[in-house]
Amino acid sequence: MYCFECDSYSSGKSGTCTICGQPLVSDPDRYFRAGMEAMALGEIDRAIMFLKDCVALAPNHLSGRYNLGIALCMAGEYDEANEQFAMVEDKDPDFPGLGTAMGQAAFGLYLYHTEQGESCRKGMLEYFSRAIEQDPDDVDAHFSMGNAYMAMGMPAKALPWLKHALKLQSDTSAIHFALAKAYKAVESYPEAITSARKAAELSKPNDPLADDIASLLAELEASS
Repeated sequence: MYCFECDSYSSGKSGTCTICGQPLVSDPDRYFRAGMEAMALGEIDRAIMFLKDCVALAPNHLSGRYNLGIALCMAGEYDEANEQFAMVEDKDPDFPGLGTAMGQAAFGLYLYHTEQGESCRKGMLEYFSRAIEQDPDDVDAHFSMGNAYMAMGMPAKALPWLKHALKLQSDTSAIHFALAKAYKAVESYPEAITSARKAAELSKPNDPLADDIASLLAELEASS
């Protein structure tokens, strides 16, 4: 808890400041007001500290929880903010401003994960490119590059990599299956059927892709 007497944070649970020995304030509204004042001054870390003390003392202090969620959003701590908002929603689904705040927290998470995903995407392609440059016959790198483009919804870009992987290793059901999916995605159905049939032919009884291969082949043959 924060000690207003000596302006320090006490980790003790006795109700007495471990720094100055004075009794700690036990009124949650005192911490709430301090949190709101800190937020108004743009001191977000201090606001979070005060508001956490507020809700620690009074778990049902909904204004404290709501504004703690707001402060956490401002600090980019969207997951923790959502936890606070969820607790407010559980007690009062109609709490003023809650829907907007939850939407903003979700939007912040979306932007964060989008940025993280873009960073991972660039790194992924760079690593595969580097592996292929070092060893042009690395079938796994070609195959993985093709699968990466498929995962990104770019089947046309996936096809050259998967075709090259097939040239390097033509007896693997997984590559033929991946090619079948890529051909299907670009609406090259005859090639998709041919690849799916080859995948089924090469698939062993214990092949983890066996059911998926059979399902795709049945779908392609039914629509041909």
